[in-house]
Amino acid sequence: MKENINELANILAVSILADGAFDEDENQLLDALESDSELPGLASSIKQVISMAHLFTDDQLTDLLYSSAEKFSSEDKPKVFEAAVSTVLADGVITEAEIGNILTLAEALDVPIEKAVARLLFQVQEKEGDLLVDVEAELEDFIIVGGRTRFTSWSSFEKMLDEKKYPSELIEALKSVNEWTEQTFGANATINYTPNFMTLACVHPVSRAKTFCFVRMKNDFIRFEYAGNADDIKYSKEFLSSIKSGITEYFNQLSSVKI
Repeated sequence: MKENINELANILAVSILADGAFDEDENQLLDALESDSELPGLASSIKQVISMAHLFTDDQLTDLLYSSAEKFSSEDKPKVFEAAVSTVLADGVITEAEIGNILTLAEALDVPIEKAVARLLFQVQEKEGDLLVDVEAELEDFIIVGGRTRFTSWSSFEKMLDEKKYPSELIEALKSVNEWTEQTFGANATINYTPNFMTLACVHPVSRAKTFCFVRMKNDFIRFEYAGNADDIKYSKEFLSSIKSGITEYFNQLSSVKI
């Protein structure tokens, strides 16, 4: 597979970006993939594709997926599919967009749909309940999947934080982030709430990448991850204009509607 390292990097990069984000869990997996596959340079090649993804439209990324898949032998195609699924599941969350991407990749790699679904379910099972299935939120205020909850409003999210006795100063900091996001981006962004993080996503992305900020909840601080940056705060007053400007700038890179 060494001769197709660039095509493999393209496929894994597109798979990672199906949820619009590239986080630390996926970053660590890339290093492990490079080691296991004995393909020096694979991780850096994937990161290079990810860094340029905002220049492509959805159709162009899909074309890249198919053209890259064509380069692999019938023997290697199932291995590429397995690697892509592992990469998608690395961050502990699978979204509807990622599932759609996996099925598209299966078609591109000539993997029968029933086998693709079976392999996906097998890897999900291997997670032993540590996987959050991130679904659309129209049905109710919160949805419980495999013991994990996805909240669909700030009020239900805040209630959960109170019940978990999450530090009040961090709740206030999260609230300030929530209010700033709503006021700044309005209908051009969505806020998703899970037990361990908030995600801020473009409604009108220029490509597959749409999440412009992860807000991760730690025990004694919250962390903003955007455009390769990681900023930590403990109090709402520490949510400085420099952080807001950086997040807004990255939003403008990913969104067709600028702020």
